[in-house]
Amino acid sequence: MADVEQAETDFYTKHWRLWVAIFWVAAAFFLLYGRWDLINWFALGDTDDNLRMMQVRALLQGQDWFDLRQYRLDPPYGANVHWSRIVDLPIAGIMLLLRPLLGGPLAETVAVSLAPMLPMAVAMGSMALICRRLLSPKAFALGVALLLCAHSARGMWTPLRIDHHGWQLAMLSLAMVGLVDPKRARGGLLLGGATALSFSIGLEMLLYLAAMGAAAALMWVRDPRDAPRLITYGASLGGGCALGYLLFASYDNRMAVCDALSPVWLSVMMAAGMVAVALPILPLRSWIARLGAGAACALLIGAGFALAWPDCLGRPEGVSPELQRLWLDNVREARPIYRHDWNVVVAVVSLPAVGLIGYAIMLWRTRRDAQALVPWAALGMVALIAAATLLWQSRAGPSAQLLAVPGASAIGWLLIPPIQKSGNMLLRVVGTVGTFLIIFRPRAAICPPAHAR
Repeated sequence: MADVEQAETDFYTKHWRLWVAIFWVAAAFFLLYGRWDLINWFALGDTDDNLRMMQVRALLQGQDWFDLRQYRLDPPYGANVHWSRIVDLPIAGIMLLLRPLLGGPLAETVAVSLAPMLPMAVAMGSMALICRRLLSPKAFALGVALLLCAHSARGMWTPLRIDHHGWQLAMLSLAMVGLVDPKRARGGLLLGGATALSFSIGLEMLLYLAAMGAAAALMWVRDPRDAPRLITYGASLGGGCALGYLLFASYDNRMAVCDALSPVWLSVMMAAGMVAVALPILPLRSWIARLGAGAACALLIGAGFALAWPDCLGRPEGVSPELQRLWLDNVREARPIYRHDWNVVVAVVSLPAVGLIGYAIMLWRTRRDAQALVPWAALGMVALIAAATLLWQSRAGPSAQLLAVPGASAIGWLLIPPIQKSGNMLLRVVGTVGTFLIIFRPRAAICPPAHAR
């Protein structure tokens, strides 16, 4: 009997990628079913989704690859859209593939239904891999389940949500994988590449990705053996941003704009990448010398940014004070989380709060094991920054929930297996259900309130 149970366990853990794929297919069917009426009516969620659809249509109708102006806005000159063609590609690809079989309108419907769920597969695989590495090979399902119950993050992957936020969350999850990868060079390559791709899409994840870069640098400060991670991170960051700029920067973004990957941010990322490659090569013997050199380079990059691009020190949108007062200050997602209704606050904040508790617990449990402590500390630092950002703008909710998944999964992994080993059936049932109610909040996952916008 024990051999049979062990064989079942080995199959479950060995084929975890297959199980993640099954979970993704099941989640996709669930999301499609929940929005079926809206899909039939082609009811895209908001202005951003509709504008994305018009951008894809214009591309397929022959608009220049590097021309991202919307000529239905502010005619005849058109309005500059600072988005990227990267997010257009899967939508346009599905449409081109299915048009000969289904016709144009139905191909569009299928594209806007399926394309948003592709980055969800990336994020699910990332969370499963992180939980396997940091908790146990058997813990991957906890990460997947918790991610699907993170309604603010999951809302960015629902059918019809074709804006760029879903792909940015996917890149953030890949950056998390790279940050905790035990193979340092591979981890740095993934971290830098995911960061560069995210920046090529948009700058919304700038704060968290910069914090991950800082965490990679601090890993090297602590232990010079982490130099391969920092070197490959710098090379892939600088090279990836340069490639992203060459392939995807629009004509308008080739000017010194502040809210997209333009010469402004390309110069910063290239400088940061070169510093990350150069620092580990220097003969810096002590951690104090490494920390001092890193801090000096960061200050130089910051000072260079302020001197070269002073217009970008304020809001990246570059709006006037009057427009900010009349418009941006009244956008719901731009308000602090405490300015929303209590049910929204609970739904958005509960998972990040649980995640931070989980990170704190794991930091305490691994305090004498540096190899296990460092990845928990790195992810926990970024998760704390994201949770604190909610006090500035509630739009940080999806990112904060995604970053909280490993910490919250740690609590589940500490509680559920011991409960399942109990000989008391009532304790197993009640304890498992109670754990899911506390951590996974299935009610919020099934009937979430509208995300603050």
